[in-house]
Amino acid sequence: MSSRPLNLAIGTALLISSSVALAIPFSSIDTRSMAMGGAGVAVDSADAAPLFNPALLSVANEKDRFSILLPTVGIHLADPDKLGDSVDAFQNGNYLNNLQSAITTFNSSPTTPNATIVSTDIQAVSSQLALLSNKPITVDGGLATVVAVPGKKLGFAFYANATAAAGGSFQYKDATTLTQLGIDVNNCAGGSPSACNAVQAFNTNNLTSGIDIKGVTLGEIGFSLSREFEISGQNVALGITPKIVKAQLFDSFILVNSSNQSNVSGADNIADYNYVNFDLGAAENYNNGWRTGFVIKNIIPKNLDFKYKQVPTGDSLKLMPQARIGVSHANSWSTVALDVDLTHNDPAGFENSTQYIALGGELNAWSWAQLRAGYRIDMVNSARNITSVGLGFSPFGVHADLAVAGNATEIGASFQLGFRF
Repeated sequence: MSSRPLNLAIGTALLISSSVALAIPFSSIDTRSMAMGGAGVAVDSADAAPLFNPALLSVANEKDRFSILLPTVGIHLADPDKLGDSVDAFQNGNYLNNLQSAITTFNSSPTTPNATIVSTDIQAVSSQLALLSNKPITVDGGLATVVAVPGKKLGFAFYANATAAAGGSFQYKDATTLTQLGIDVNNCAGGSPSACNAVQAFNTNNLTSGIDIKGVTLGEIGFSLSREFEISGQNVALGITPKIVKAQLFDSFILVNSSNQSNVSGADNIADYNYVNFDLGAAENYNNGWRTGFVIKNIIPKNLDFKYKQVPTGDSLKLMPQARIGVSHANSWSTVALDVDLTHNDPAGFENSTQYIALGGELNAWSWAQLRAGYRIDMVNSARNITSVGLGFSPFGVHADLAVAGNATEIGASFQLGFRF
């Protein structure tokens, strides 16, 4: 058997993953935020308010009267257990072809030496498939457009956001089958006709291992409102973002030997949901350049079932409220920001939950160019800590921004084009 079907299966998983895009963890495709480690809850950016904290509409830069993003786009790939390297090693070893060739030779001449060769190849296939098993690979990303009019007495913004997350994990299910094959080969070499019949019937095309793929797409349309209130002698901005959400959950299994991938994108694998949710935020400016922010996203919990032919498979996705607090300091030439997740955030596919600390800074050259850098810490898994950098170019109210973030097993990038007047 050629290893091409396995390559096709892996490639299909990546294709499906990248055709959907952003993660369930509290994150944003906002380019400025990505460059600053993911911080944004207390940063003065009206056009990012619907994506991060609606209260920012009333604490944004007073010089900005109108902001628009057309659009912001981001993507991120994570391969924490280096599944890609393991797949390359498996394919380069030609293990399945070697086993099938050894079985063909054995069936022509069922001798003990040939049985030894088959047994060796069985062990090689089994050990290599076991190395691939339960290693997740995930892709997330998305795009958004925002039109925002900030204001202390009333700030408002309209946004449309398409975000998603998907992941694939190889599942090794053939240990028992390969063990029995080894027994049958040895028995056949010992003179058992029934064992020889079993070996004759075996083909690597019948292996049941493969890639389990799960994903979710979230399409949102919302309207953010914000106003500054005096509370106990302090001016505090409060904001709300009611939104309509369309969710699609995808669940499929691709056999390692399957050359027909039509089931991957078939309607049978997709579950559709429509519901209403909202975000709440607060922010406060201080006279010395400091600002604080707090937000709870997705106030109404949702439990969505993965389905096959509209029948629940037993797996579900929990969309729980996500709380984050942030602090920032800004002056005419610099901004520093720190965000902390107050909740664990469940993944959409196969990775672990996350809880981030995001730290970032920006140097601003006469409001024409920006240099940004940041660091994101995952309190659940330190191996997922990420460094980020970015550039901004903003002449005459036009804003073009680029960010990249990554570590040894993850890489992400974001770009946005906007206008502020």
